[in-house]
Amino acid sequence: MTQWSVNMQPGKARLLIGIACVGTLVTLASTALYTDAAQSFFPASPSTVANELGSFFLFFVAIAGLLITFDLLGGIVIPAACESRPPNSSAWLRSWSRSVAFQTLLYSVSFFFYLQIGREFGTPWLIAAFATLQVILLAGQELIWRFTSSNRSGKEIGMGAFVQHVDQRFVGGVAGLPGFERILIPAGWKGNLRDSDIELLVTRRRVAVTTGLRLRGIICAMVWNVSTFAAAIIACGGGVQSVADLISAFLWFSVFSFAGLLVLPMFNRRGVFALDHQLATNHNPGELQKAIFDLDGITEQDPNRSATAESIFQPIPCPERRSQALSSGEAPTVGPWNVARTALFLSWAFGGPLARAVHCNVGRPELWAMLPTD
Repeated sequence: MTQWSVNMQPGKARLLIGIACVGTLVTLASTALYTDAAQSFFPASPSTVANELGSFFLFFVAIAGLLITFDLLGGIVIPAACESRPPNSSAWLRSWSRSVAFQTLLYSVSFFFYLQIGREFGTPWLIAAFATLQVILLAGQELIWRFTSSNRSGKEIGMGAFVQHVDQRFVGGVAGLPGFERILIPAGWKGNLRDSDIELLVTRRRVAVTTGLRLRGIICAMVWNVSTFAAAIIACGGGVQSVADLISAFLWFSVFSFAGLLVLPMFNRRGVFALDHQLATNHNPGELQKAIFDLDGITEQDPNRSATAESIFQPIPCPERRSQALSSGEAPTVGPWNVARTALFLSWAFGGPLARAVHCNVGRPELWAMLPTD
């Protein structure tokens, strides 16, 4: 164990590298906008199919190259130094390669089609295309996760299944369109959580579906992303006619998406408290609190995170604050569940500039398509 691992909690180390990664991307995007770099380095007028598609491909390859240092720190260095069960390096490299290749291809092709739609049909249809791709991503989330992580299902249970995974921080979640949800449960929970904890956490996610909390989260995430996308198009002139125009819109989208990292966690935390309260009305609050603490422990979160830091960076409140909210007996304001990280995944519809840079999944490719949730 290194000196760093003695002095630094895994959660705090991940938070620092996530802040650095997000800060780097937003700073570079702002600088590129200020210097009008897109117009200088990319085709500023209609060009051939090969040139335009190739330009988008090279752009996203360059972004992957920029992020590789942060990926190695978040996925290999920090887990090896701080975590009790760091991922296998060769397994990590396979998952990273598949995920980066998939994202680069998806982003390049979608940007090429966005450009054609923007030229031929204008901004309203461009926004409609972005909204449609978000719906497709939501419908295919489980398939995307399986493809990029090479993981498979185990035992089927009710609305979902236990799934194999490598990363100890994978906590599963709810995937699929409303009405067609699947609850993914990490198979690793069986050896690290009590059966009663697992049953309660699965029930909690089922309640998120049946009470409409998840649906509210999806709607809010999509509306936020569409608004951000529309603002980005407006900021670069109200339309796109060239590769340079669309890259400029991407840079604006990156800057505006940063605001979502600051705003959406506030609503997300309300959703967490509301779902805890919903479950506690029919289940033992003490058992729920025990399951929450146990899950926080096996994913090695920072147990000493302050309320101030949490209010800025953490969409999921710490177990202590969740317990306090349950013990207060007051019904919290109903909020959208998992809105912050749903918005990040659905931002893949326009290159997902910050979706894999945030502290919860930087360098953890197994979590890129299924970000950690409560």
